[in-house]
Amino acid sequence: MSKGLVEKVAEVFKPQAPLWACELTARHVIVAGVNGKRSQIAGKTALELPSSQDIEAARPVLREALTHAGFKGSEIAVVVPDETARIAFMTAEKPSRNAEEQRTFIRWKLKKTIPFDVDTAQVAYQVLGPHRAGAGVDMLVALSPRSTIQEYEMLFDSMDIHAGMVLPSTLAALNLFNAPAGDTLFLKIAPDCVTTTVFQNRRVEFYRRVTDLSLYDSVYPTTLYYHDKLGGKNLEQMYVCGYDSDLREALGEVQQKLGLAAQRIEPRGVDDMFKPALGAVHLKPEGVL
Repeated sequence: MSKGLVEKVAEVFKPQAPLWACELTARHVIVAGVNGKRSQIAGKTALELPSSQDIEAARPVLREALTHAGFKGSEIAVVVPDETARIAFMTAEKPSRNAEEQRTFIRWKLKKTIPFDVDTAQVAYQVLGPHRAGAGVDMLVALSPRSTIQEYEMLFDSMDIHAGMVLPSTLAALNLFNAPAGDTLFLKIAPDCVTTTVFQNRRVEFYRRVTDLSLYDSVYPTTLYYHDKLGGKNLEQMYVCGYDSDLREALGEVQQKLGLAAQRIEPRGVDDMFKPALGAVHLKPEGVL
C-alpha cells in the first residue's frame, strides 16, 4: 500500500522516498529520476498520451516512457492530477498523537464538506503550527477517494512496480519550493486547472484549485482572500510552475494587475513540466543545471 497523498509540504529529504517518479497528466506521461544522493537528475522524459481519458490507455505509453528515461528498480512515486485530491485546512484543539486516531477525527470533521465517501478516503495531514486566533493547531489535510488511488496503484502493479508514494501535482511541486520570509503567492498552472497557494512567513495558509477560468480570474479571488481573511497587507513575491510561451500574455496580465513579477522555482534550468515529478523524489535543486 502506498504511503498516501502527501505527508508534508516542502518537506526535508527523506531517504526512504523512491528515486523515480511518474506524473500522469491529461496530456502526458512524465518520468523523472534522481541519483542516490538526490543531487542530480538521473533521467527524464515526457511522452504524449492518446486522446482517450481511460487510465488503462496510458499503459503502453507509460512502458515506453519508463524505458526512455532509464528507469531502474521496482518502486516509484506517482504524481496524480490535482483534481484527484481535496486539500483542506482545519483547526484541532487537541490533536491526537496517534496518527490513525487523528485521521478518524479528520474524517469526522470534514464528512459534510467532502463530496465523496470520507470514511474510506485516503487521508494525509501535516500540522502547520499554532492557530493564529486562539487555542489549537492548524492542519493541512489531503483526502482522495481510495478507489482513485487504487486505480493508479494497480496500473503500476501490473508492471511489477510498487507505487511507494502517491501525491497531487501541486504538493509534489512544492517540495522543490523554499518559501521566502515575505508573503508569497505560488501558482501551479496545468492545462486543465490552476492552483494558487499562499505562504505567510514560510507557512502555507491557503490553497485553491479552479478550472475553466482565465489565469487572472483564477488568481484574483485568492488575493482577495489573502487580504480579507488572512489579514495580508502586501504580497511580495509570486512564483510560477507551468510557465510556457502560450501563457505569456495571460501571465503578463496577472503581473500587471497585481504588480508582481513572476519567478520560476528551482532548478531553473529544467522545464517546469518535470518539476512535480522531481519534487516527488525530493531532488535537491541546489547546483542542478
